[in-house]
Amino acid sequence: MTGAAIALIVAWNVSTTLLALVVLIRQVVVTLLFHFGPRGTTSEPAADDPLPRVTVIVPAHNEERVLHGCLDCLTRMDYPSDRYEVIVINDRSRDGTGAIADDFAARHPFLRVIHRPDDAPPGKPAALLDAIDSSTSEILVFFDADYLPPPQIIRRLVAPFRDPLVGATMGRVVPYNANANMLTKMLDLERRGGYVVDQEVRHRMGLLPQFGGTTGAVRRSALEAVGGWNTISLAEDTDLTYRLFIAGMRVAYVAGAECYEESPETWQVRYRQVKRWAIGHNDCLLRYFIPTLRATRQPLMARLDAALVLLVYTVPSLVLLNLIIALSMPAQVGETWASLSILTVSLTLFTGIGNFAPYYQIAAGCVSDQQRQAFAAVPFLFVSSFTSLLACNVGVIQLLKDKIRGATTQWDKTQRFRGAV
Repeated sequence: MTGAAIALIVAWNVSTTLLALVVLIRQVVVTLLFHFGPRGTTSEPAADDPLPRVTVIVPAHNEERVLHGCLDCLTRMDYPSDRYEVIVINDRSRDGTGAIADDFAARHPFLRVIHRPDDAPPGKPAALLDAIDSSTSEILVFFDADYLPPPQIIRRLVAPFRDPLVGATMGRVVPYNANANMLTKMLDLERRGGYVVDQEVRHRMGLLPQFGGTTGAVRRSALEAVGGWNTISLAEDTDLTYRLFIAGMRVAYVAGAECYEESPETWQVRYRQVKRWAIGHNDCLLRYFIPTLRATRQPLMARLDAALVLLVYTVPSLVLLNLIIALSMPAQVGETWASLSILTVSLTLFTGIGNFAPYYQIAAGCVSDQQRQAFAAVPFLFVSSFTSLLACNVGVIQLLKDKIRGATTQWDKTQRFRGAV
């Protein structure tokens, strides 16, 4: 192996290791800001606030196990019925989803159902577009069919729209089946770190919180201003988040808008979920990384942080590539270069596979929730991290193959576990 090739490989290892360290440092800084930084402003609805007309959209594909619970909650909202409607999208379901939705519609005038035909374009984003096009409300609120929204959540999600620069809002997602098994306990920890700490600090510091596609709301005029709903993305929520940001708008995180979801209860389902996220998120990385850095209507720090967040599902692939390089280096180069390569890769693995970076946020989230006992599952997080690493890498490979072939990856629905009512 030539000296130039060796230098190139070492430079690659060092640069990717530095990226992993930047991710680690960011997580630590975010946690410190959560404890010691400015508190920021809240968006609690005021009693005399004019309430906008709201359309709640619930996509449902074979959701008979969970849909009843979601719709039952949505019929109990603390929001004026003359300014509130619910649209359920029965998306080509083969089970009792359509019948459940029709039964609720027959009993509640503000709820209606769209039955998508069998030949309709598949996937959640395409289904959502049908509902968006059939409504006229200025505020669109989204819930997945397994979610259990509390009565006050709509008022809280719409409150930040008093600010004309807010294009979308996002609430906090809380697993209701956190104690089902060890996997759900670990996913609960990840949610605490991501929402209680990371999303909150991004909101406080004027950075870019993530609109998550459920337990969130979008201003229709803002959606239209950035080109409408993207029906071909597997991460339509991330896609919209970054289009709003690039256009100079904000996403507001509302910590008090808590909603309860069902976490995956098997490793196979979790693997497929992360794989889908990795495909969609890395597709957004390819399209929006440079435009995000060039979004001059946003503060520089917000642009840098938003660009770094786009790399979240790419770092695992860099970790795996570095591991392959490290294993092959001793046979190709001398001991000194091999030692340096192994050192940099070990550091990358420490921050990547070990997933040590989010531990700080998870601990802070547990303390903030006054549920320190939840932290007991932390020693097992490496299992979840390793599964996510594998799923991310398979997702990256799938995305590259699809780009080369000009194909579109099909939507993979997450399996439900809650028993039918």
